[in-house]
Amino acid sequence: METFWDIIDNLRDYKHVANFQRFCGVETYDLDETVNGHDLDNAGTVNSNHCECNSNKEINGSVQHSNGTNSADHVKHRNGLKNGFKNGITNPKGHEQRLAYKINNKLVHHMFEFGASLGSEMFYLIFFPFMIWNVDSRLTRHMLLIWYPLMYFGQFLKDWIKWPRPGAPAVRLEGKRFEMEYGMPSTHTIVGTCIPFTLLVLTSKYYEYPFILGLIVALLWTLLVACSRVYLGMHTVLDCIAGISLTALALPWMLNVVEYVEYLQVTNPYAPFVSFLIPLLACIYYPKPKVWSITRGDTSNIVSIGACCVLSAWLNYQLGWMTETPKHSTPQPLPGITFDWMYYSLIRTVVGVSALGASRIVTKKIFLKLVCTCAGVETDDITKQRELGLEVPVRWLTIGGLAVSTAFTAPICFSYLGINREGYYYEVGL
Repeated sequence: METFWDIIDNLRDYKHVANFQRFCGVETYDLDETVNGHDLDNAGTVNSNHCECNSNKEINGSVQHSNGTNSADHVKHRNGLKNGFKNGITNPKGHEQRLAYKINNKLVHHMFEFGASLGSEMFYLIFFPFMIWNVDSRLTRHMLLIWYPLMYFGQFLKDWIKWPRPGAPAVRLEGKRFEMEYGMPSTHTIVGTCIPFTLLVLTSKYYEYPFILGLIVALLWTLLVACSRVYLGMHTVLDCIAGISLTALALPWMLNVVEYVEYLQVTNPYAPFVSFLIPLLACIYYPKPKVWSITRGDTSNIVSIGACCVLSAWLNYQLGWMTETPKHSTPQPLPGITFDWMYYSLIRTVVGVSALGASRIVTKKIFLKLVCTCAGVETDDITKQRELGLEVPVRWLTIGGLAVSTAFTAPICFSYLGINREGYYYEVGL
């Protein structure tokens, strides 16, 4: 009988990732054997006879050092056969197995790319504004107050545990950006579990609808995100189980108190000393890893979104614009999806998200210049910026500013244009 640690080691095995990738149509090729067998031509391409594929079939690859950073030693490509990069993780002898891959099932690949996008910055930029502008801002704040502390803790664990991303025989099919951080636990599965199940529990309190249908949707959502992380080679099975388990343990008690916490953070005059200052300090004093990774900056993005959306609601309330309206004591029928709702939701979403996207591009450059000037650092000196941790103030000013625009500025503009949702300024209260 396997011991607990044997089970842990088994679930952490990269072979399971590779097996799932092969099951989903990913073919891999060992380029070390190709090089040793002199089947690599002068341009660095794989001989098509060795790979048993013709020159029109595309092979991709990924690179990883032991510290999680990208290598510049790319194998050049020619005749449609692309680079087979190093994909090992930690090897004391300095040798890393060289793998190339080919995707045979594009439909499955795109499905899992979509699953991975459910935990991306673009998803946050669209999903949370849509919920605030078109559905229920109070419900969205509840969700944010559960989401961002869980994500902070998950990101913190990554840099504390320091387990690398999967390596050979698995390959990484996602952008190199995500290779620059550790893998345990999977924060994608944290958000992929937290958001659907928080929505399920909270909406079932407020509205009448078939609970079993919502449960099925939540389970499929979580399963899609978890499988996408394994398929893309970003996490082991154990990483995903850990992310789901962490969320499952925390959700019950967080859901039990979130309504009261949100109410105090919106209505108490001194709430920002807790709701804003503590999250900001948590990012400033986030443990600095020996080797720079994207984790600290991404954590600042996440925390600033949650804290600044709540701060915006507090500001609306303190200005007297937001009126306290107690929730119904019993669940209400789901509001009908009318043509007017779809029409105005579409306008608010397209106009609002477009404005947020443009604002992000512009303000990022402005705030980067401002922060670097204050710190006495050149804007092109990336190494020094990382050493000083300047990504934290830049992210808070940029992404936090977008959150304030979403929950404070945009509704003012929508009201001026006559397209604001009627109930927006009445969504506070126990």
